[in-house]
Amino acid sequence: MYSKQKVTVTIDEAIVREIDKLSEEMNETRSHLIEEALKAWRRGQVEQELIDGYRAMAKEDAKTAEQNLAAGKEAVIK
Repeated sequence: MYSKQKVTVTIDEAIVREIDKLSEEMNETRSHLIEEALKAWRRGQVEQELIDGYRAMAKEDAKTAEQNLAAGKEAVIK
């Protein structure tokens, strides 16, 4: 079970008009649209964190592979 909490925010009037227009077009409440927008924003943040993490891992993996290749060459040459 989940619960909702009421919050008050101050938003630029032009944005409120856009939200109201979209709300009417989609037959959704302001709250629903804003909640969905925040969820989408958060998903984007998590996705970017994953991308950054995988890129960092790839750099580390490449570094380790180069070290192992160098060690392997050294072992074969001796």
